[in-house]
Amino acid sequence: MGKINVGRWVLGGIVAGILINVSETLLNVVFLKGQWESAMKALGKPAAESSGAMVVWMIYGLAFGLAAVWVYAAIRPRFGPGAGTAARAGLAVWFLACLLPNVALGNMQLLPGNLLLISTIWSLVETVVATVLGAWLYSEQAAAAPA
Repeated sequence: MGKINVGRWVLGGIVAGILINVSETLLNVVFLKGQWESAMKALGKPAAESSGAMVVWMIYGLAFGLAAVWVYAAIRPRFGPGAGTAARAGLAVWFLACLLPNVALGNMQLLPGNLLLISTIWSLVETVVATVLGAWLYSEQAAAAPA
């Protein structure tokens, strides 16, 4: 098995992370802003996030994209290159990073169920699409020519 092409992984991961950041901004700042403000108020937390918190979320989105494309690169030798393998990688990352934490939050009744449901479904589509896009930019290093 070959090594992960770090340059292409970083490129694909950053592109996937940018897509995730744009998508999450649309979801949480545009579509669900009022619901998030109500949920945070019910928890006794500030309704609006600071600019520092937004920077953390942007870094989180980039790290998420990098992780998703890394999983694709890691499973690619077993499942082969392509969108199907990328979708599998995206599903695995979504399951571990989105579905399971949201089930836990729902079980603790910390956030409204509809907010968690919408976020979980949105993140499923977002994660798979971002992983497929990032994987499209990923390629293994070409084998060195014999001397």
